[in-house]
Amino acid sequence: MQNKPNNRVRPIPTPEKLAAIALHYLAKYAASEASLRRVLQNRLYRATLQHPDFADDRERQAELETAIEAIIEKHRRLGSLNDALYAETKVRSLRRAGRSARLISQKLVGHGIDKSLIKGAIETVDEDQSPDAAEFAAATALARKRKLGPFRTTDITDAMARRKIEQKEVGTLARAGFSMHVIRRVLGGATLDPDESYGDDWD
Repeated sequence: MQNKPNNRVRPIPTPEKLAAIALHYLAKYAASEASLRRVLQNRLYRATLQHPDFADDRERQAELETAIEAIIEKHRRLGSLNDALYAETKVRSLRRAGRSARLISQKLVGHGIDKSLIKGAIETVDEDQSPDAAEFAAATALARKRKLGPFRTTDITDAMARRKIEQKEVGTLARAGFSMHVIRRVLGGATLDPDESYGDDWD
């Protein structure tokens, strides 16, 4: 039996309702200011689709936009919204998962985190290592997780098959944002096929 689409018409949100939505969201998720703002603004957008009068009422929309900014400022003061801490938590988690600084930066920029906060978070998480050592550790973690290079579990004796596997492994790490210098160290000197595309803007 197929689920029926949810066509329920929601009431136009009030500042109080938006505040309640923010509390519920922050109780469930670690959030950045941008992600909470997006959730609340989405409620306004859906209201404009369901209520033509509200869609034409620019003054009321502006009042609710102001209410959203006040809600965000309140949670910033309370500490329930802290982009610097959010960035550091995400960087720590992504580093453990074997993500490069480049990929982490792209991801957090997409979450609306300021680039200076991202840079600071990466420096904090990697403070006990040089940037090269931190990238090598992350790439090694990804290689171990994906069973690449020295962590490969199968012994490939055919030279052509080995070459194809090595090229795929290089591509995996390149698309994860790691430089060729780091990839060579992790995979033990694997080389690139100049006819392959492995990702953009990497060393």
